[in-house]
Amino acid sequence: MAQHTALTPGAPWVQLTTTDDDWNDAAPGLLKTMFGQLVLIRAFEELVLELAAEGLIHGPAHSSIGQEGGAVGSVLALIPGDTVNGSHRGHHQFLAKVLQHVAPDGIDPAAEIPAAVSDVMLKALAEIAGLDRGFSHGRGGSMHLKWHEGGDELTEADPWSHG
Repeated sequence: MAQHTALTPGAPWVQLTTTDDDWNDAAPGLLKTMFGQLVLIRAFEELVLELAAEGLIHGPAHSSIGQEGGAVGSVLALIPGDTVNGSHRGHHQFLAKVLQHVAPDGIDPAAEIPAAVSDVMLKALAEIAGLDRGFSHGRGGSMHLKWHEGGDELTEADPWSHG
């Protein structure tokens, strides 16, 4: 027969509820940054699905549509050396971490996409499509995105690892 053991959390559990005042007090620059990242990640995911439907993606295309907010919000507290290890549907987590690093002052959704942002988005897309231009020369695919700032040489100890 199965044995049941009651578990007690080591830290108190707290419910956090936001109010209209919280939204009104939020820094406009922060909200703009978050929105810019959300828009880019959603557009990226939609493009991946379109390419997959056309048979242009090497291997599976594990979309994370609908999960962008969790990824964007969670990376706000991270610093460049922090590691992100997401699920097999982790494009959104990977992109949120990289976008926060290459555009720390935010992304204006109404402005032209900065070159650094465009570069990482295109390399991530190339990786998912199995192209040599990708971060791991197309070998990582959708489930093993990995980025290293300043070059294509990647190591297992890379702090920008994802998956």
